[in-house]
Amino acid sequence: MENSSESNSQTSVARRRRQGTIFIAFLLILLGITPVAIIKTSIENSEPTTIVIRVDDIQDFAFREAQLFLLNESVINHIPLSLAVITGMFGEDREVVQTVKLAVSLGSDVAVHGWKHEDLAKLSFGEQVALLSQSGSRIKEILDFDTRVLVPPMFSFNEDTVAAMQQEGYNIISTFADLSEPGSMSKVISLPATVELSDYSNGTWKMKSFDSVKAEVSRSIQKYGFAVIITHPQEFTADGKMNQLNMELYRALLRTLKENYSFKTLERLGENWRK
Repeated sequence: MENSSESNSQTSVARRRRQGTIFIAFLLILLGITPVAIIKTSIENSEPTTIVIRVDDIQDFAFREAQLFLLNESVINHIPLSLAVITGMFGEDREVVQTVKLAVSLGSDVAVHGWKHEDLAKLSFGEQVALLSQSGSRIKEILDFDTRVLVPPMFSFNEDTVAAMQQEGYNIISTFADLSEPGSMSKVISLPATVELSDYSNGTWKMKSFDSVKAEVSRSIQKYGFAVIITHPQEFTADGKMNQLNMELYRALLRTLKENYSFKTLERLGENWRK
């Protein structure tokens, strides 16, 4: 009887050991799988860092090959743009207007870039209210788009500009980061350009190198969590002709940035900012 009791006790101990071993093995499997599942879910749910390309000086007839180049590259590469339109100088160039409409239908947005590229800071409050109202109506009429973004010409604005924007329902202003940091100004959000594609000096545009632009984008993302690249059609022309080297640099830049970043518009970036 004692041998039988001892045998049963040993069997019970062995069974508990096996159960413990199975439990530990199962726990180790869970510990091995769970982090991977969490990481995978995190990666799938995470969104790449945002980049906005803002194209200033959209207008009739001027630098039209360069305008069409930038617009068509947007369409071909499925990259939305924020198009800063000089509203009083827009609407007569049928090809430019139609290509802008196509870009907008595919996700680009439109901003007011003055009526005649004025220095807004030199206008009265009433004049700025009238300009924003007239510009918004013109964009709605031509493009069937309700703009809420202002890109002040020459980056110049004042307190009256912000007050006029509030009165007319504009909620985003985009200048340049050296002049106006990202953030809220009453009910208006400042989302400035943080990277310039070219340097401008003595009336001449000089496009930066591929590596230089990439480095500026990285610094902007580290500092602000996003990058807004500003460019102009005239940066792609020289002596009245298209600059092929600058065109290829721009194409290469788009290809590279698409691999790591998500392209949005100023309006979409503003929506995320408000969250």
